[in-house]
Parts: sequence; C-alpha cells; structure tokens
Amino acid sequence: MSVANPNAASVPPPSDYDVEFRSLADDAWYSVCTVLDGEKLTLKYQNFSDDDDSIFEVKNLKTLDELEKLKDRFRPISPQLQDNECHKVVGGVVVCVSHSFDGSDNRFYDATVDDVVRKEHSFDQGGEMCLCTYIVIMQHGPVAGCLVNKTIESLCLVQSYACLDPNLQLFLKMVKERLQNEPCVLENKKSATSFAKRLNQSTKCAERSPCKKQPPDEEKSNDHSDWPRDDDDLGGHSSVLLIDNLDKNLSPSTIVEFIHTHTSLSVQACVFPSMSSEMYTQGAIVLNCRKDLEKLSKFLDCQNHIIMSKRGRPWVVTENLSGHDSFALSIQNLMHKYQYNLCEPHHQSTGHVLKVVCPGSEEYTRAKQLRDLFMEFTEHQRGLHKRLAMEERKILQPSQVI
Repeated sequence: MSVANPNAASVPPPSDYDVEFRSLADDAWYSVCTVLDGEKLTLKYQNFSDDDDSIFEVKNLKTLDELEKLKDRFRPISPQLQDNECHKVVGGVVVCVSHSFDGSDNRFYDATVDDVVRKEHSFDQGGEMCLCTYIVIMQHGPVAGCLVNKTIESLCLVQSYACLDPNLQLFLKMVKERLQNEPCVLENKKSATSFAKRLNQSTKCAERSPCKKQPPDEEKSNDHSDWPRDDDDLGGHSSVLLIDNLDKNLSPSTIVEFIHTHTSLSVQACVFPSMSSEMYTQGAIVLNCRKDLEKLSKFLDCQNHIIMSKRGRPWVVTENLSGHDSFALSIQNLMHKYQYNLCEPHHQSTGHVLKVVCPGSEEYTRAKQLRDLFMEFTEHQRGLHKRLAMEERKILQPSQVI
C-alpha cells in the first residue's frame, strides 16, 4: 500500500500490493495497491498497466449500504497454504482457491470446504509434500455452486477483515462523513442508478480483467477478450457442464426432464458411451444463457442436497467448459444432431430414476460417502495419467529426460 504522486510513472514494489479486491466485473480476487489522492481512491493491479486501474470517488457512493458493499470487497492478502498447514483446512472453512478456465486463464475465487480426503504426506525429496485432496464448493464466478477437487497449491488462507488498508480506511471515512452531513443523499434512492452501474461508470476498466499472481505451474493469458460479460447470453457460445458417475443406462431425455422438473430450465443433454469394464459413465449438459448456467450449477452442486440415481449413484459435476473449448464445440455439434429428439415431449416420470436427497437422511449419508469415494478415485486416476505421460516422454524423447 502506498500514497503516491499521481504523476509518478514508477511501478509500486511488490510489497505494496498488500490488499485483495473482489472485482465487480467477474467476482474474482486480485492483488492491488491503493493510492489515495484527495477524494479519489485508485486501485493498481499487480502485473498490469495503468489502463487497468480502478478508480473510486467519494461523490459516487450514495448510501451507507453501498459503502458497506464496497468495504466488503477488500481484505488483506490471502497467503498460499503451505504443505505443513493442511490441518488448518477442515469442512466448512472458507478459502480462496485458484481456478483455471480452458487451461489458459487462472483466477481466484472464494470457496467453502465441503470435505478433505486425507493422505499421508510425502518426504521423498527432503521437504514435506501434501497429497490431500480438498473438495470445495465455489462461491463466486461462472462456476459458483460447483463442487470441484483442489490440491494444496491451489488454496490460500483467507485473513481477518479486521485490519483494513489505511488508504481504504481514510477513503471510507470520507464517504461516511459526506453521507452523514448530506441526509438528502440517503433518501434519494429512486433516482439513483444501481450501485454496480455507478461504480462501473466511475471506474476505468479495460476489457482485460486484471489477474492475481499465479501459483507454480499455472500460466495466465492476458487476452480476456472472449470472456463472457453479458448477463443474458454467453456471447453466442454455449457452456457445457460435464457430469460424472452416471448410471450407464441413463437416457438424455431423463436428464432433460429431471432438470426441467426441478429448475424449470430447458437444456440439452447427452450420455457418453463407456467401456464394459466401467461401472459408470459420463454425460454433458449444454446451456446458452449465463443466468441459466448459474442457476443449474447451484442446483447440481448445492451443499444442501445430492442428486443420486435409483441405484444409489451420486452425480458429480467435474468440469464447466467454455463454448470456445474444442471439446465443448464437439459436444455442441452432437447436441444439434439429437436436439429434435430431446425436445420431443415425454410422459414418463423421472422420480423413480433420479432423485434429490437431503442431509439428515440415510440416503444422503450414503450418497456423500459414495461421492467422496468417487472423487478420491478420480484424483488417483489423474495421478496415473500424469505418470503415464511422464513414462511416455521417457520412451519417446529419452535425450530430453533428465
């Protein structure tokens, strides 16, 4: 944090980026440096140019409620969780996690820990390495409500909000004093535009969203021109939710009807073929509207219930693919082929095939155990895939393997 000369061109040192700000554009957390100049607060994003700065002015905050909402978007930096600190993360804890979209963009969102699959730590290379799997429910962003697996390098510990940045404290104090001295401002709510719109109007925002420093082995793309921002659609491209652990005899029409019954959403679905040795299969659900995507994501991965089949197999949402992803595009093409059949009316009830189970019931307890077991299995599979890739490189490119 620094109070800088607005005409200075020097870039603040890394130590000055000691505040996190949750962006209005995408609800992701970014490392920022605050600069207070009179009644203007400027946020400078780490590793981005001045064109990406966000600017807030005292006069643009109209109510105490707006003041509190802005205040809640700031907090101290969340340090990355260390391997020997994994015991601090238990069910119910809120953490800040990195999440990659299409493997080209990485952002940080808050998430609630649903469960932790504990494993013995490795000490092979002299240092401690945590091998636990953290099952979290995303709280913000396009994947809000989704249940995802994370490893320790993706987790950051959220710090207390008690210690506010001095520049921010002074700015908030000026706003509060202005509002208290001008009571008419508090009463004039009907003529005022929305909080988000006013902040956007008073903020210099580039098309590219500033992004927090990435954890090891994760690269960030600065080209965010294709990031969907409209509330009504996804920029002409669909979004695909991949569902795992489905019954092999489940039909796409059953998925469509079940989702429509519980959410009133009209979606497209398909069920993928599987090998005879597999006990389950995968499927995909396609949507074209961001609001529908958020609504469906919250339903599918709500922490207050689990979707399971009549055979007791719980659904697991494994991935949310952008319409720009090549795999997502191939699924959409498949949808167009079968769209007519999926839109035909069906009269058979889905209640005996799929159901929603809630906490407190034996079915829910059993479904949660099976879901955690499945996610541990898939995490083990990912490890095997990485090992296979490494062994293949040793054979195909022996001279490049150290």
